[in-house]
Amino acid sequence: MNTVIIGAGYAGLTAALELRRLLPKSETVTVVSASEDFIFLPSLIWIAQGERDPADIAFPIRPVLEEAGIEFICAHLETINPPKKSISLSKGQSMNYDKLLIATGGEWNWDALPGLGPEPIGHTVSILSARDALNVRAQWQALLVDPGPIVIGVTLNTGLYGAAYEFALNLDVALHKAGVRDRASITFITPEPYLGHFGHDGLGDSRHIIEEAFSHRKIMSVTEAQIDHIEAGAVVLATMQRLISKFTMIVPPYRGIKAIRDVPDLADEEGRIPVDEFYRSPAYLDIFSAGIAMQVKPPVLTTLPCGVLIPGTVSAQMGRSAAANIAADFGHGELVARSADSLKSFYVLDFGSQGLFMSLGSKSWLNVQLNIPGPWSHWAKVAAERYQMWQLQSGRY
Repeated sequence: MNTVIIGAGYAGLTAALELRRLLPKSETVTVVSASEDFIFLPSLIWIAQGERDPADIAFPIRPVLEEAGIEFICAHLETINPPKKSISLSKGQSMNYDKLLIATGGEWNWDALPGLGPEPIGHTVSILSARDALNVRAQWQALLVDPGPIVIGVTLNTGLYGAAYEFALNLDVALHKAGVRDRASITFITPEPYLGHFGHDGLGDSRHIIEEAFSHRKIMSVTEAQIDHIEAGAVVLATMQRLISKFTMIVPPYRGIKAIRDVPDLADEEGRIPVDEFYRSPAYLDIFSAGIAMQVKPPVLTTLPCGVLIPGTVSAQMGRSAAANIAADFGHGELVARSADSLKSFYVLDFGSQGLFMSLGSKSWLNVQLNIPGPWSHWAKVAAERYQMWQLQSGRY
């Protein structure tokens, strides 16, 4: 029996290690990833400001998998053929599978809005990959020399709120350190009904904590904001309000990769894969999905469509559950029904001189939000980064 896992982020890497633990050595587990490295994405905001380098927040995947007895192939997924139970890869390879777990995450949809995306395709900067974050450094340094208005935010259907909130608050700290904050206004725009909504109707006291942080830092905000288009020096909202901006970072919506979107009935209109409580595709019973690649419907309705915050710790638990159910299909263990909204996780938002710790879970007593005063909150986030990377790298996640 051969299980192929596409993707080696939180969900894919955790699923591979769990599946290898659950299956006998005679059964093959193969991971296919477009990258040789695991990147701790929440720390990308610090690369843009020159506080960290990509090597600080990454480790090579191959040694981790090979030590566990898992085959690794570095390649892009090109096509999926469910009737033949086969995939093709960018290096001309083709593979058959008995079970396929899709944990690819997705791709940023820069086509969602006119002017969205880094040059030359648009007029915004990106901190959503190590390469993009490195490219922002020069623009950031230029802004410190010649300050001006800043616009940070998210589009409709975006779930990556943390990166935008953290980036805005950390820019405030950096501008104060440079002594130019009075010459650089910061405006935050979001389709959320209120700050700290996160697609969940708030997480404990998140609204109060974030609104207070923005008020204290004099960061202006526009909620229930829909962007019409982005120009070289402005963000134009659907109301035709123009927000002048010299430095713009807007998080786009995520969509499934083309190879997934091309398979009939596998994904929704955004390329996200619907799954049942066992993380199995209803359309193709030998295909599973976990993490951001799968469809997670918002638990509450909002005036404008908002994505749902899915921390890496939740993606990892999805991967572990999917692995258990694949193993059960092979006759090793029992099926585990565990919906995405029943999973527990924790998330740390670094505000520079304070922070927000969020513990999320299906039980009310698991939902704890703490406003962490003082600069040590930054080191709490670094500690969380180091701990999670150690868990993954050592196979203990």
